[in-house]
Amino acid sequence: MNRYAIVCGGTGGHLGPGIAIAEELMARNGECLLLISDKVIDGVMLKKYDQFEYVALPAKPLAKSIWKIFKTIKSQFVSLFQCIKLVKNRKIDCVIGMGGFTNFPAIMAAFLMRKKIVFHESNRVIGKSVKLLAHLADIIFLPPQVNFKSRSLNKKVSHVSIPLRREMQKIDKREARERLGLDPLASVVTVLGGSQGANALNEWAIKNFQRLNGQNLTLCCVRGIKSDGREEIVGMSDDGNAIGNLFLPFCDDMSSLLSATDLLVCRAGAGTIAEAILFGLPMVLVPYPSAAENHQEVNATHVASDGRAIVVRQEDMDLLANIVIECFQKNLKNFRITPPPASEHSTVEIIVNRIQRMIGNE
Repeated sequence: MNRYAIVCGGTGGHLGPGIAIAEELMARNGECLLLISDKVIDGVMLKKYDQFEYVALPAKPLAKSIWKIFKTIKSQFVSLFQCIKLVKNRKIDCVIGMGGFTNFPAIMAAFLMRKKIVFHESNRVIGKSVKLLAHLADIIFLPPQVNFKSRSLNKKVSHVSIPLRREMQKIDKREARERLGLDPLASVVTVLGGSQGANALNEWAIKNFQRLNGQNLTLCCVRGIKSDGREEIVGMSDDGNAIGNLFLPFCDDMSSLLSATDLLVCRAGAGTIAEAILFGLPMVLVPYPSAAENHQEVNATHVASDGRAIVVRQEDMDLLANIVIECFQKNLKNFRITPPPASEHSTVEIIVNRIQRMIGNE
């Protein structure tokens, strides 16, 4: 039996693909330990996955102030020594880094202990931790058409899409809406700020739900774990009919949420985009302007060029309600909304096959 440590903490965009790979490895009798951050969101997302063992690392992301930089360095070194012990005591064969600030201590521990190292980058801009540590890797999984500038690094690259969790299966739209408590016959606009929420999108949803209701559109907004609990707000259509809107702090049933949706308004994280494409959803993307190396802007531009999305920058959000309403007035015909074609092997199977061949377990 091979043992794996999957480093996937910090955001849902890292954790979701990490869970998908862990699911496939465990289905093949692999043993997996998830290394996450100590952010609340990581623990919340893992509550429903009681089959996984995980350890929260104290590692912190790089900050700007001198005092916070010192704390970051200290947290990374504490995490490094913790990871060295874990790799040794758990007899880890391979460490798989999904990107983000938790990568460094675990990957360095794998290098020092002479274990196999794998990276997976979801975004169309290669993250800092992957760039910094890429030369240590045995395999690097990157999105299609994304490469390093170095030819030697590109020899390690395999191009794949984003692995998605097994639960991500489309269900009947009416059933999905009933699960969520939405009108089964409604036209639903879902606002999704990401695993940690997005204040700009939350504020837009509160400000504009009545206007959308006036056009017979129901709003469902996932506001983030720091917000209040589930809230149902009733608005009115222009012809006087009551329309129920749903505000959630978090959703652990993304299959139902996306199956219930007609149009998705969201940030441009690679994981969210991949899930929307799987469900055949049209998207209005509002890239997070402070994302590292502007990777959300690049993600959004790429998917918009394929006809699956419209991009609205945060400074232009006063136009967002008009754009959403216009999309429905055109019956969403200005989008390419077909799901991706099925292939013989799923992305996660391709990734795990490649890892197992490297380890010599296939």
